[in-house]
Amino acid sequence: MVKIKPSKSSSNSSNNTTSTSTSSSSSNGYKKIAVVDVMSIVSSSEQVKNLKQNHAARAQQLSQWLKLAQTEVDSQTEPQNKNALLQKYNAEYAQKQQLVMQMYNQELSQVNQSITSIINEEAHKKGYDLILAKNVVLCGGDDITEEIRKLIK
Repeated sequence: MVKIKPSKSSSNSSNNTTSTSTSSSSSNGYKKIAVVDVMSIVSSSEQVKNLKQNHAARAQQLSQWLKLAQTEVDSQTEPQNKNALLQKYNAEYAQKQQLVMQMYNQELSQVNQSITSIINEEAHKKGYDLILAKNVVLCGGDDITEEIRKLIK
């Protein structure tokens, strides 16, 4: 475990050897630091796997709709009717595609919030003062990735 000792507090006494500590610090004044491999957690999360499957299914439905629309456009013999139908379906496709992406982004945001909340709750239950993503830490900190992975459904 990496421990960071807070700097000495400023005071009028030059012999002051006590260090400052916050209420969340351990009794010796050091900070408890946890690291979590968030990418690993996300990639193994059932929530994320379900989200990707749902997104793929929606994309497949959109693709099927597009094929039907293209077949209908191709069946038109009048150029004027063909162009009008093509414009109609292009506009519809853009709307449907935007809706699919909005739904995906909204669901992804909810999953992200859920995972972040679980990480925060568990780390604070264990008395950690600081939680860092493992990919930004060269060394140190208690790796609580596996404990978090067990809690993520």
